[in-house]
Amino acid sequence: MYRVLYRKYRPRVFADVIGQPQVTDTLRSEIRSGRLAHAYLFTGSRGTGKTTCSKILSKAVNCLSPRDGDPCGECEICRGIDDGSIMDVVEIDAASNNGVDDIRMLREEADFTPANAKYRVYIIDEVHMLSIGAFNALLKTLEEPPAHVIFILATTEVHKLPATIMSRCQRFDFHRISPQDIAARLEYVCEQENCTIDHEAALLIAGIADGAMRDSLSLLDQAMGQDQHITDELVRRTAGLADKSSIISICECILDKDPAGAIDLIDELHRSSKDMARLCEELVEHLRAMMLIKTMKQPDGVLVMSEDELRRTSGQASRMELSFIISSIDKLQGAYDRMLHGVNRRIEMEMTVVHLCSEGKSSDIQALTQKVEMLEGVLSRLVSDPSSLTAASSMKPASNPTLPKQKKPSTEEMDKLRENAVPMEQWPEIIEEIAKSSKALYTGFEGSRAYISGKFVLVDSDKDICFELLRKQQNREKMKAAIMKVTGRSYSLGRYSYPDEKKTDDALSQLANDLKAAGIPVSGQ
Repeated sequence: MYRVLYRKYRPRVFADVIGQPQVTDTLRSEIRSGRLAHAYLFTGSRGTGKTTCSKILSKAVNCLSPRDGDPCGECEICRGIDDGSIMDVVEIDAASNNGVDDIRMLREEADFTPANAKYRVYIIDEVHMLSIGAFNALLKTLEEPPAHVIFILATTEVHKLPATIMSRCQRFDFHRISPQDIAARLEYVCEQENCTIDHEAALLIAGIADGAMRDSLSLLDQAMGQDQHITDELVRRTAGLADKSSIISICECILDKDPAGAIDLIDELHRSSKDMARLCEELVEHLRAMMLIKTMKQPDGVLVMSEDELRRTSGQASRMELSFIISSIDKLQGAYDRMLHGVNRRIEMEMTVVHLCSEGKSSDIQALTQKVEMLEGVLSRLVSDPSSLTAASSMKPASNPTLPKQKKPSTEEMDKLRENAVPMEQWPEIIEEIAKSSKALYTGFEGSRAYISGKFVLVDSDKDICFELLRKQQNREKMKAAIMKVTGRSYSLGRYSYPDEKKTDDALSQLANDLKAAGIPVSGQ
């Protein structure tokens, strides 16, 4: 009878377990030294070796002639455990034996000494499926079991276990197996089976399995049933994946804002019976690869793909903004969740891809909308103050507020402007607008005052830094842009007062006060 690959090539000793040295090295050391625990907890994702290590451990602790912490595999105990004739090693599926009565029966059996082996070993798989009552029934026995009993608990969802159970076990965490280790194991299996496999195909199987050796061997078994030479294309066809070029082509349509081309590709994949949820997953994986390429210096250490795929993906990543990649991943994951809740998968996929193709256009529309809103604000001010129509007609868009250079007024003209100046009530609002574009300008102008005189805004401040900032052309343009946005008019900038004027006014005021205090009449008082 044919034996499937994952059973045929299941490791017989700890040394054969792939990718779990943190577990196998510790267990072998404990067995060699005789420091065995009464309860072990194996946790990790599916297909990483939990059940395999449980069986190896059950043989190693009972083996008549262990070899460096590993079972010999040849003695009557090892052979009996393998063929199921030794009844002292019991495997329990907690998913179907999760009641209180099942655990009570286990407790009663545990009191009896082993019939053939040294230890009675209970392997409880998917232990998180036990009911609360079953956990409570197991608790006391797990804490103080008979000397001849060892419990091995295995679970993929350790967070569902009560803390009282976990605290009574030695915990071992099984990691996802690296794609390189899985690929090497698949190539070894193919060599033993007189079959050939391309390295890219082995890496693709490893990526699909997501760190699970059992899933990798099962997919390899399927592929070998079709051909004795395993290629990348054969693996994709067996797993129901879209061709990599199709994924890249869909991303090209997104980059080129071509929703019609993307819909055609999705239609072609749908007619060839490709699952839309799986296609969505593949697009997410491709975008994740682009995200890692844009954020990491050496992404090839994390990404599982050939050199040609890495080159093509890097080319697409260079044309796409990181923020757009992250946003696209988020939208596709939302679409995938909706697909799993029964909506039409094809429509959901088409709708999401069309949205991604149109996102750049939506951004352009948003920018135009903002400009329209700004112009509406300017128009509303013109309606309330029609006299400003002449001044407003010469304004330029806020994105390019540079105005023609004007002749600098003479000292006499500035004096006349100051005489006719009136306080500018909107100045505080202008200062708040400046804060949005320049914190330095906001700090420099904070506490200042301004006056309007004709086409001039005259700034008055006690801080010299205010006018030092205005000497730079770029700062003047920012100030003019803020004034334009708030008032809807374009103004030139000037100074309302100078330090010398203030000092003179202060000195004259002080002299007048001194003369008045001395009883000397002062003209004008």
